[in-house]
Amino acid sequence: MRTEETGRPSAVSSQRSEVSAILLVRNDNIGDLICSIPAIQLVRRHFPRARIDLLVNSYNAPVVGPLVPDHVDRLIIYQKTKHVGLGLGQLVHLAQFYMGLMSGGYDTAMLLVGGTSRQAQSFARWSGAKRVVGYGPGNEGPSFTEGLHELEYSWRLACHLCGVNEAPPPEIHYPIRATGSRVAIQITSRKHGNQWDASRFVELAKLVHGHFKQKPLLLWSPGDVSTLTHPGDDDKAADILGLAPDILEPRPTATLKDLTDTLKECRLLATPDGGAMHLAAAMGISIVSMFGQSDPVRWKPWTPRAKVLQSPSRTIQDISVDEVLKALKSFES
Repeated sequence: MRTEETGRPSAVSSQRSEVSAILLVRNDNIGDLICSIPAIQLVRRHFPRARIDLLVNSYNAPVVGPLVPDHVDRLIIYQKTKHVGLGLGQLVHLAQFYMGLMSGGYDTAMLLVGGTSRQAQSFARWSGAKRVVGYGPGNEGPSFTEGLHELEYSWRLACHLCGVNEAPPPEIHYPIRATGSRVAIQITSRKHGNQWDASRFVELAKLVHGHFKQKPLLLWSPGDVSTLTHPGDDDKAADILGLAPDILEPRPTATLKDLTDTLKECRLLATPDGGAMHLAAAMGISIVSMFGQSDPVRWKPWTPRAKVLQSPSRTIQDISVDEVLKALKSFES
């Protein structure tokens, strides 16, 4: 590529020609990773011949499995010690993981994090990449500014790496799409301030059943609420199902594949803020999302098919069942 003004190779084209092996790092939560998908796809579009590897954690890896091989050549999977404990198996995994990073031959690393992350920065150092694009001191790229969506933060980094100035797409183009007609209610959110009471879900289920003339699916992450690594909602789900017998169809989602397979059946979802919300949005489902203390400006579903509810008090219990039902019904018009 040559500049029209001088005929000399541009600085952007010179940098682009030096990029042949890229390590993308997004080792945190499900929703964060989903919000990085447009940035990943942009990098592939502008570097079609480069080797692009994506570093994720073992819990989230199935989310981006469908991106291989069209957008990502390989997943580099990091297993968190807090999930498995520091036994012999984990020590072997860590040794192999870091040896793999060092031998990857990366010339460029990009930290797809909306802010700074010491762990992501550490992974970039271990990779040996001379060029690191990301927020935070010592990295190349745009400065971090408050008030953007998480998707926009990773998108800005990808635009910098690609040498372009493009607006992000209006929705996430995820390879797996929902094609069903079911209405679903998802109850799990890791953040305590985003957790709606079981009684509210029971009332909503009865109203949804009456209006849509179908049993809504009840989705939740199974397990005990006291589990430190992945708290579950078995007790809350049991309470809801006990108070609304014959109205709900239970669908515990023990794995991300379970969640994806269930969401394929849906067209409409009511859910608190969380990873399931972002995955459903990426799959093309219309969503009513309930926010408590988290910021919808940064974490709302990135789709035009969403209604975001948050009370002035930023207390999720102050969102009424009638508000949620009204928002669900609005997708019928």
